[in-house]
Amino acid sequence: MTTKDGDYRAAIIGCGRKGHGHARGYAGNPRTEVVAAADPDEDNLRIFLEHFPVPGYSDHRELLAKEQIDIAAPILPVRPNPGVVIDCAEAGVKAVYCEKPMAASLEEADAMVEACESRGIAFASGDAYRNMPQHWKVKRLIDAGGLGELCSINLYQSTGEISGGGCQGLSVLRLFADDADVEWVTGWCLGDPFSDDDQCMGGAVRFANGVDAFIHTRRSPMEGIEVVCSEGVYHSTWTSGHLWRGDPHGKLVEEEDFFTEFGDPEDWINPSGTRQRGGIQSIVESLDRGIEPRCSGQNMRKVLEIAIGLRQSHREGHAPVRFPIQDRSLKIIPAMSRYLNKKETFGEEHYAGQIQSAAGRPLGGAVAQGG
Repeated sequence: MTTKDGDYRAAIIGCGRKGHGHARGYAGNPRTEVVAAADPDEDNLRIFLEHFPVPGYSDHRELLAKEQIDIAAPILPVRPNPGVVIDCAEAGVKAVYCEKPMAASLEEADAMVEACESRGIAFASGDAYRNMPQHWKVKRLIDAGGLGELCSINLYQSTGEISGGGCQGLSVLRLFADDADVEWVTGWCLGDPFSDDDQCMGGAVRFANGVDAFIHTRRSPMEGIEVVCSEGVYHSTWTSGHLWRGDPHGKLVEEEDFFTEFGDPEDWINPSGTRQRGGIQSIVESLDRGIEPRCSGQNMRKVLEIAIGLRQSHREGHAPVRFPIQDRSLKIIPAMSRYLNKKETFGEEHYAGQIQSAAGRPLGGAVAQGG
């Protein structure tokens, strides 16, 4: 298969439900093309190849050896993900874009980042809210002084998975804290702090640049992120967003037209605000310009460290935990549906329906046309 000059050849490694979603994203970007796929599960691979007629492999190492790949996309459960990401880096691809959470332990995350950074490989992780362009527009406004001084950040996150789904909110929190290093955290778990299992956690984060952030665990109408500045407030529930500026009388007035370029501000997922489109466009821009992807592996490593730090604080009587954390063997084991293959977790019959739907065809139906 021939790719036009200036475009990027992508290979999907892991052809399950989420792998189909990523493939659709690459097929929909004018600068990327899916050219190969690998999955040891012959049923997953067969269904994928029906929709994306590209060379298929049962072993990702064979794919990496035989195909000319620019972007490797390992869309895998957490347990095998670190090893495959490192395999891709060692094979000499230009970019790796995996899913999240990227790893269970800090030492695994360290090894993944080192394997890519040492070779100059762009490394992205996660179909993430952080990729949505609306957040970056607000960030540029804050950086330019348009909302005054950044005062604090509130993350309202009632998820029972601080590492699994919760890495989404923590990634956006880091964005608005200017991706500064963490000085210390103090926190708590709503479950057993001495368990390595993923769970709901809350606490406070002090960044080295002086920004304070607070992670709330109780569900409320404020679910999402709130960025409080001296002259305005930004709030996003992930599927909608609002920006208020202070007026001369000390009142907050909503700027209703701020997000109109992204379509309906009450439905950011479509058309242009979708996080997956943003993520794939980010890896293209990273390759074009030599910049870090918007939701990088480095970011997800630091997100995992924040989560582990919150739990470690609880283990130590809620004392502040200084960063960087010295014990890199510490880990958080995601929910089994993230850590292991979903077919193993949910059973073959249930998963068959999911993957057929993700492939663009209902179970027993015809393959949908288009990307």
